[in-house]
Amino acid sequence: MIRQPLYLFALLAALLSSTNASAGVWFELLHAPCWTGNENNINPVSGRYRGAVDCFNEDFNGGGSRTTLSIKAFQAWEFGTMFLYYDITGPFNSALADVKSLNEKGGFFGGITLTLSGKFFAEKVLGRPLNWGPISNVSLKYEAEHVSKFGMLNYYGLQWDLAVPAMDFVTVTTVIRDDYVFRGVDFQVGAAWQKSFALGTQDFIFAGFFQTGLFGEGAHRNPGPFDLTKGQRFFLAQPQFLWDFGKLIRFTPAKLYLGFEYQLAFHRYLIPGKAENTLQGMIRWNI
Repeated sequence: MIRQPLYLFALLAALLSSTNASAGVWFELLHAPCWTGNENNINPVSGRYRGAVDCFNEDFNGGGSRTTLSIKAFQAWEFGTMFLYYDITGPFNSALADVKSLNEKGGFFGGITLTLSGKFFAEKVLGRPLNWGPISNVSLKYEAEHVSKFGMLNYYGLQWDLAVPAMDFVTVTTVIRDDYVFRGVDFQVGAAWQKSFALGTQDFIFAGFFQTGLFGEGAHRNPGPFDLTKGQRFFLAQPQFLWDFGKLIRFTPAKLYLGFEYQLAFHRYLIPGKAENTLQGMIRWNI
């Protein structure tokens, strides 16, 4: 597939972005302590700690206990949005640290997403606001995903913003996943949501996302001894429950949160039968 027009599209969007647009930057520090795991009871194939609820799989990303720093930024512009995220594994590990995997020394995973709103364009041309009922917006979406040691993947398709009562936002994506190491492409469906609510004087957020690949890509273009022979279907979800701790200590409200994130994954890293279910403690700081 021809990717050069997509890069030009991203550059054009950056040049046209509005200086008056709202923006947000935040950090998420997550840690799986692996209190319930047992290093003497690990599945030798998947690396999963049997019976554990707060351990990662022991694999090329590291051991069961793991710390991740997630850096995220959102920027709206006149005709769409930009979203950036990067997850750094072992962000505080020294170059001399004795770890199970080199990927724990600052290994990263992340991406940059750009959307181009069809509704915003239509409103600009027609000179009036449009009401699409339960669909508040439809946008063209492009994402460049970067994975440590593996390279870049491309996603392109549509983003559907839904008007759901009582929710802060609900977004659905339908995209083509283009991983060049495999022949062909996959069709991927995802969703993200956020719900803010109060219990008494305390404020909370329930948020998260899921992504699923419905078919899997084709055969590997140049498989090595440790590579997958072909792409696989997969499912990944990360719901979060957060408490506005900053409000309690009389810090600025909606800035400092404490809570949990639960990761649920099937065919993790596209590996058949590899599941990963992990509870992580979480601190979120909205700058």
